[in-house]
Amino acid sequence: MKLQTSLPIMSHQEVTATSGMVVAQHRDAAAIGVEVLRRGGNAVDAAVTTAFASGVLLPIWNGIGGGGVMNVHLDGDVNGSAGGTIDFGMQAPGLAHAEMYELEDEFDVQGPSRRFSWCKVKDNANTEGYTSIAIPGTVAGLTTALEKWGTIDLVQAVAPAVKLAREGFSLSRTTALAMMERHGLLARFPATREVYLKNGSPLGVGAHFVQKEHAETLERLGRVGASDMYGGETGARIAEDVEKNGGFLRLSDFEQYKPIVSESALSGRYRGLNVSAVGGPCAGPTVVEILHIIDQFNLQAMGHGSVDFLHTLIESVKLAAVDRFSFMGDPAIYGFPIEVLANSDYAATRGAQIDPSKASVFDSGDPWSFAGMERPSEFPERAGSSPDSGTTSLTTADKHGNMVVLTQTNLAFSGVINPGVGVMMNDAMGWSAPMPGTVNSIAPFARALNNMAPTILHYDGRAVLAIGGSGGRKIWPAVVQGIVNRVDFGMNLQEALEQPRIHVESDDPVVDPRFGDDVLTGLASRGHDYLFPPDEYVLWPFSEPNGISSDNGVLKSGLNPQTKPTHAAGH
Repeated sequence: MKLQTSLPIMSHQEVTATSGMVVAQHRDAAAIGVEVLRRGGNAVDAAVTTAFASGVLLPIWNGIGGGGVMNVHLDGDVNGSAGGTIDFGMQAPGLAHAEMYELEDEFDVQGPSRRFSWCKVKDNANTEGYTSIAIPGTVAGLTTALEKWGTIDLVQAVAPAVKLAREGFSLSRTTALAMMERHGLLARFPATREVYLKNGSPLGVGAHFVQKEHAETLERLGRVGASDMYGGETGARIAEDVEKNGGFLRLSDFEQYKPIVSESALSGRYRGLNVSAVGGPCAGPTVVEILHIIDQFNLQAMGHGSVDFLHTLIESVKLAAVDRFSFMGDPAIYGFPIEVLANSDYAATRGAQIDPSKASVFDSGDPWSFAGMERPSEFPERAGSSPDSGTTSLTTADKHGNMVVLTQTNLAFSGVINPGVGVMMNDAMGWSAPMPGTVNSIAPFARALNNMAPTILHYDGRAVLAIGGSGGRKIWPAVVQGIVNRVDFGMNLQEALEQPRIHVESDDPVVDPRFGDDVLTGLASRGHDYLFPPDEYVLWPFSEPNGISSDNGVLKSGLNPQTKPTHAAGH
């Protein structure tokens, strides 16, 4: 008799609305965002307000001590604008350099990839404590979005977050477990202990969680504006404390920071739909490249979840992944024209390398010629990006047809709260390869490669699908699979995001066992040395995507929460 085991099936209710919707990774954040829409705010107002609230409700994963990216689609009938994107990712301090950390001999294999690993750093100095903190960009990004596309002021946008931080709320199971897991890190810093621990122990599930100084900082930010962070009182307090404790961040770093605003998104096409993603050193170019590769194959004829389907998907992601880790870093420093990875002609050359009968080990392609360039003789070596575990993503839509996907992160968080600020700071120096000579090595003011992938599909000027996710390197394969399930197989978005998934970085795919034994056997017969998801109580082995679809003005939610308490709210 064949051994049978029970497998988890995660199912959530689809929410339908016609006047507006918010999907966020905390129930209260979604409720706050939809209230903004109910009062007449637009999708950008709701996204910014929800983001500030999310930073209070899930403070170790995101907030004004971190950074992010934002994709905005404005309906063609509103202000005659098609929106744009904002990259407010974190930046290395001016004192940073490629050999700033002491390396250990051991390599750190990041995720299910044998090829894209890097040396471990002594004492985890790039991911823990003051030496891991990079220049935060969230305040710059959110205030810029509000000024450019919003209708409410900053005081209104931060008000719900101020109230939550000052009055407190019940701590979620996910946050409590994460705090327990990182108890040792949280206990190292006096101001952090004061907020996150009680009598030396982590706060438990349901504990009343108050962040008094966080509230004061947000309130001051609302009054003063972004300058409070970038040269004002808050930035000065952070910089002074970081310098005093051996970190690299200085007030001058804050003063020079600017978000990267693009009037138009990175563009692609998939099954006749327009794809808008964020360009630069994030996962937007990777998502578009994967979609362009698989657009060459008839996935519908293969059948969802079939061996042919999964083999094609795995190989397509592998091709884009090796390009990603071979070429992508800060283009302002390393000179690679990242947008060329979204060239459909280049994707055709990559897709032609897929052998339908067996798994392959791919090398990077030659995208340079598609940008009219020759590869520089001294172009850096391939690197990779961190599999950071701390990120949130939210999606908003309003009655005008506007949609926003906003993803923001603290990475796995530094553990540092600066006295007088009350905000958990990022550990974004861990995004960069800690050794010199790679395309993602540390450099002064470098924006390291990150995994965020807010994506919007639209047709004839009207957005039909907005999707993003949290989960580090797992984000971009999940976003692609959500799009494929919705577009190729006609699933509603909730069904699309609940389906079994694979995760691929470069070598060994992680496969959801819900695909079944016959499919797993078929993958093995084609040479896929697949892995099963690990058993971990805090981290889910796949991304947690969420999004909103629009069909003739009817908005429908999709979400797949495995750890964070994601909810949709509509009206």
